[in-house]
Amino acid sequence: MTRDKCSPDLCSYTTLLSAYVNASDMEGAEKFFIRLKRDGIVPNVVTYGTLIKGYAKINNLDKMMKTYEEMRLQGIKANQTIFTNLMDAHGKHIDFGSAVTWFKEMVSSGCNPDKKAKNILLSLAKTGEEKQEALELVGISQQ
Repeated sequence: MTRDKCSPDLCSYTTLLSAYVNASDMEGAEKFFIRLKRDGIVPNVVTYGTLIKGYAKINNLDKMMKTYEEMRLQGIKANQTIFTNLMDAHGKHIDFGSAVTWFKEMVSSGCNPDKKAKNILLSLAKTGEEKQEALELVGISQQ
């Protein structure tokens, strides 16, 4: 980009970061994220969300949560996509209760869960009690 006198911006950096994540190359993504900041680009919610998605994809909840905390410390609020990724990863790798906590956090932060978020919560419920709780949370009444 710079060779053609076209200055890269946040969008182009985030797109390239996404390519690393989609290739499951989180080491490359981490290095590129450092370069992004070194080049004076200020990450936004989409940039952080891309990293969070990548860590969720490779089941690295520690780095996922460190990235989430860094984002929060920068004053950036999570969006629906980030909450959905956090909920899904915690539900799959910790327990259903963790997924419920993130679902409730999504709602309390003002993000309305979409069909994807609701379906993920429903799919994580394994016991009858969990399924009932999930149905209540997503607003589906059992007849």
